[in-house]
Amino acid sequence: MGHFRQNITDRQASVLAHYVGVLGFDEKKMHYFQSEEFLEDKGSAIDIVIFEPTDDFKYYLITTVGLSSYKTNENFAPVEIFMLLPPSWKTDFERAEYVWPVIFLRDIAYFIAKNNVGVFPPQIYSVGEDKYLKGTDSIGGVLVFPEMTTLDLIEEKIEDRYTRFFQIVPINKDDKAKIDDVGLGNFIEFDLHDAEGPVFVVREPQIKKGVTALDKIIAQNEKGLKGK
Repeated sequence: MGHFRQNITDRQASVLAHYVGVLGFDEKKMHYFQSEEFLEDKGSAIDIVIFEPTDDFKYYLITTVGLSSYKTNENFAPVEIFMLLPPSWKTDFERAEYVWPVIFLRDIAYFIAKNNVGVFPPQIYSVGEDKYLKGTDSIGGVLVFPEMTTLDLIEEKIEDRYTRFFQIVPINKDDKAKIDDVGLGNFIEFDLHDAEGPVFVVREPQIKKGVTALDKIIAQNEKGLKGK
């Protein structure tokens, strides 16, 4: 995992060039996850790439590379989908809490390709049950317009058709229940936005930390100081 595919298609190369050209990513600072699965009667794999943050774009961007090879519906443009990871995300892809977005995004992409689903926001995708992947409680994603990027990212003419680039925001079981209760539109408007704008970045890994002896000493000292 994480090694560049030597023989990418022209379309895959164009998808990567679009991200590099629009958001200024460094081609030498990307992690390429090659898919070994080729869907039946199709000519391209759906790979996953993670671009590292830059001075101008502060987030990791993880994207499909090859989903747009699959013509999902006559009435919809071909698409690639991506997620944003916080700048503190670690590239320790041997650990479940950091590698799960690769599997998660690929699962959604395979669902779209295999089921010929037309892709256009807003839309919700359910890909698993509660905690179906180690390292996350995400069970699906909400498809949205990429509000935290430039509008130039959304569309690019590749080969003979325009390809669109949309964002996936992971959701957990509680989020899905709320969507069922209030509706997808209200969830996006009120839960994915706050006073400072959209909240579309993947949550930080939830890592439980043990209490060390030093923690206990500090807590005891703080308790003593409060009594004075």
